[in-house]
Amino acid sequence: MGKLSHVQIGGADRWESKSGSQGELFLVSKTHRKICIGTITKDRPVMLQKLLMSYARLIIPEGTQVCFLIAENNHEKTVCSIINDFKARVSPAEVVYTVEPVLGIASARNHVLNYAVDHGYDLLTFADDDEQVEPQWLMELLKERDHHNLDIVGAPVRFAPPEGKLSFWQKIVWQGVDKVNRNAENRSIKKRDEGKAGQLKLATGSWMGNLDFFRSTGLRFDAALGQAGGEDWQLWAEAKALGAKTGWTPHAIAYETVPASRLKLSYYYRRNRDHARTVHLERMKNQKSGSLWRTFKSVLSRVYKVLVGSLLLPIYRERGLLTIAANLGSLVGFIDGARGKKSMHYVDIDGY
Repeated sequence: MGKLSHVQIGGADRWESKSGSQGELFLVSKTHRKICIGTITKDRPVMLQKLLMSYARLIIPEGTQVCFLIAENNHEKTVCSIINDFKARVSPAEVVYTVEPVLGIASARNHVLNYAVDHGYDLLTFADDDEQVEPQWLMELLKERDHHNLDIVGAPVRFAPPEGKLSFWQKIVWQGVDKVNRNAENRSIKKRDEGKAGQLKLATGSWMGNLDFFRSTGLRFDAALGQAGGEDWQLWAEAKALGAKTGWTPHAIAYETVPASRLKLSYYYRRNRDHARTVHLERMKNQKSGSLWRTFKSVLSRVYKVLVGSLLLPIYRERGLLTIAANLGSLVGFIDGARGKKSMHYVDIDGY
């Protein structure tokens, strides 16, 4: 977005970058929609700064007014200098910096969602504080939402190549997670091409919601999950049950930073273990009859996948190792869930 100057042209407001660089110009005719660009953050100042710098390069669609809302999930503000620098970069766009003291990713998301609803915004977006977005990100989300009149729209989050020199095992894990992620994106593109985008589970890493839907239904993220995670997929499922029209676009690209701490098989074991714990507990809460049987089938499925992954390991080395670690984690997680263990995935923040 750069440093902007204001010019009046034929009744339309035009904001131009003083630097004159491409991708730093947007037009606003008669503002008719307000978009809240929401971000929640905790203990990731460097990553947050990179996300905000990518926001500063956003192309703002014509006819929109944007507000950047950053909610820190903490008892006090700790990134004031980063926010002040961002404000200066995107002025005169509005930047709001708030705190959500109740720890938990769902509580922080609800803080942002409630602010956007209460302040009369039409649309809300989310990107995670360990990501960066392309300049066309907002424009492409809005284009897909408008074309299909969607209540919720998602988009892919790709893994940015790791910085610095990687060890042998880190390279193995990186190649595995990158292949798995790209294969998942390709499957989503195929589903969309088949007219089945509404079947795709939507995470909030790259997300836009129509706030009229949330106003009319009162739907919010489940704060009871605490620091477990999985609140975004759960919200998507509940929105579908309430009649939400959802979709997905491959054109609104975000990139997730992959720190060295994630390039370990143990990380993906823990991540899938914690997710499986949450899935089981939600099944028990929402569908008690048959939930234990569903978990038993999930355990058998993971045992099968671990065995198949082990047999195919010589052929699919990187992906095979990741598959084994992830499914072992899920296997243990479903058993833990049946024993009443809850996920605490976000107690320890991964990133910088």
